[in-house]
Amino acid sequence: MNWYYAVGDQQRGPVSETQLDELVRSGKINRDTLVWHEGMAGWQPWHTARADGPSPLPGGQGGIVCAECGRVFPLGEVIKLNNSWVCAQCKPIFLQRLSEGAAPSGVSLWRQGRRLVTRSETPFPDRCVKCNAPANGFRLKRILYWAHPAYLLLLLCNILILLIVYLIVRKKAVLNIGLCEQHQTRRKTGLIVGWTGTLVGIVLLIGAAVIESGWMALTGVAVLLFSWIYGGVRASTVAITKMNKENVVWVRGVHPDFLNQLPEWPGP
Repeated sequence: MNWYYAVGDQQRGPVSETQLDELVRSGKINRDTLVWHEGMAGWQPWHTARADGPSPLPGGQGGIVCAECGRVFPLGEVIKLNNSWVCAQCKPIFLQRLSEGAAPSGVSLWRQGRRLVTRSETPFPDRCVKCNAPANGFRLKRILYWAHPAYLLLLLCNILILLIVYLIVRKKAVLNIGLCEQHQTRRKTGLIVGWTGTLVGIVLLIGAAVIESGWMALTGVAVLLFSWIYGGVRASTVAITKMNKENVVWVRGVHPDFLNQLPEWPGP
């Protein structure tokens, strides 16, 4: 497929899809550059026409971000080390950090297997974490908590003790994740069904207790279970699976295409 792109008031091309993506990576095309190919109704911004293409850098910058210093460089001025792009100046520092098992200082989003690795309050790319489609500037603030699973052994003592200890030792992370319109709607539907079903279920259980109706009680339980399961699945986004002493967070529930745009986690 041949593509054309606009530079100012001039039309450039044709270029192949691979060449178009390379222009994005090199910074010659940004997310708002108008592009077109035969069959399209009209010219569209690159991030709309190529939603499955390489992710633009945060803020719409062009070029490649150095994993160590965080500055943007043309493709020819960076090298790839351990699945991370590094500028020539930062190469010695990066290799030293790599040998020590430490993370680069300039980048705060990585991948490790099927999980995303990040730090609290890190800016996310303008992509949906659930499908990698454009998020169009939308961010959902998620406040997540985590405690080591070993604390669950306190259930053997007392659930109240477990709750008190959890509130004391839990770690907090704030993630501002991107969601596309489809997954925004999906989440809203899940929340509405979940909360509405919970209220209806509670009312049915109270009514069953008043009139001593077993069928109404069973219906109330069924409504509660359905609303919790359906609402939980539809409204789910991401969840923490691990958090270390340096407050680095491991997150599940992120789409593979989103993860593939990130450098590999260099730490243990």
